[in-house]
Amino acid sequence: MKKVLLATTVLAMSATVAAAEVAVTGEARLGVVYNGNTAAPDSKAKFTSRVRVKFAGSGETDGGLSFGFAVRADQSGQGNTANDDSTVFISGAFGKLTFGDNDTAANALVGHVNAISLTGLGDNNELGYIGQTDTSVLYEYTTGGLTFALSAGQLGTTDATSVAVKYAVDGYSVALGYEQAKVLGVKDDQLSLAGEATFSNFTVKAVIADRKSTGKTQYALSGTYKMDALSVSAFYANKDFKAGGATVKSNAYGIGASYDLGGGATVVGGIQKVKGLKARADFGVSMKF
Repeated sequence: MKKVLLATTVLAMSATVAAAEVAVTGEARLGVVYNGNTAAPDSKAKFTSRVRVKFAGSGETDGGLSFGFAVRADQSGQGNTANDDSTVFISGAFGKLTFGDNDTAANALVGHVNAISLTGLGDNNELGYIGQTDTSVLYEYTTGGLTFALSAGQLGTTDATSVAVKYAVDGYSVALGYEQAKVLGVKDDQLSLAGEATFSNFTVKAVIADRKSTGKTQYALSGTYKMDALSVSAFYANKDFKAGGATVKSNAYGIGASYDLGGGATVVGGIQKVKGLKARADFGVSMKF
């Protein structure tokens, strides 16, 4: 009798999983990171490794509405409000509504210029977006090559809202985003614009961001060349800002490359430098499962 119950339970669990369409994927990396700014006696070179397991589930109602979730195992929501690295969505003809660890609407559609490295090296290619909180709400609607997005941060946290629009066709795209938020009690806003074009194996992207708090228009540009398994990318980002009435010069640039070994493994590395600091670099193997 116990064997019959066990077999029945296993079959029921298998059927439930199949119906829910739950998928498990993962990613990992190993390599070495070099930071020229590290002071002695600590080593400028360090070993690096990371493992992430991802779960995603989806389903559909009798009326045709799709729903689902995505979560990373390394971090999870706390108190049902700070859903770090997890999202829950519902979608249909009306568009897609996602709660959780979202990008702002501007970040989702305008985005960043490209940079290749194993660890990100500080993500110096990013100009930054404002008002991103967990749990936030992101709404997206696409018709043809046109995509609209609206987002709002957690209620009572930063009073953050964002709106963006993107048009993409035949390897070309342009996106415009606006966001506002209350940061440390001070209201701030940002207008961002991006353009991207692909010519055969070469892709170029430019992003411009005008933020009230910095008093300067920042911009970034990247170029990426892909040929078979090889990808090479370079970027430049100008992040000048005002402080005490004076303009502080700040820029970053870098170059990186990756080679796809097949089966989910990629050899990847990059080097980046920020004005006034020494270079940082990394090299290793990235894996996807």
